[in-house]
Amino acid sequence: MQRLIVFLLFALAAWFGWKHWPDLVRHTPGHEAVVVNATGLTMERVRLTVDGQTFVKEELPNEQKAVFPFKVANDAAFQLEWEYKEKMGEMRWRGGMVPRGPMVQRHTMQVDGDNGVVYTANVK
Repeated sequence: MQRLIVFLLFALAAWFGWKHWPDLVRHTPGHEAVVVNATGLTMERVRLTVDGQTFVKEELPNEQKAVFPFKVANDAAFQLEWEYKEKMGEMRWRGGMVPRGPMVQRHTMQVDGDNGVVYTANVK
């Protein structure tokens, strides 16, 4: 009976390794999104959406940044939404471009005091 259990565990481990081998050995690099708060206020409920993925930071104090690593399956654009702790209303920004290709980038979105967003993309 003990041999049967050991054999079943070995067979299960072999099957798992066979099915998941590509995921275990292939670590593809990914992009990085950086949201920088330069507004002079505290940002709340910061939501960044790209290629169907949504990343959330509940609170982002002034002069701080939030970093979100991600990968994309298609060319995509960003959608950034946020609110302020000190003011009412929700702010939105859409823009930027993330290529699906082999080049990975660091995408920086700096939110200024006039609710404008300065977007830059640099090679990672």
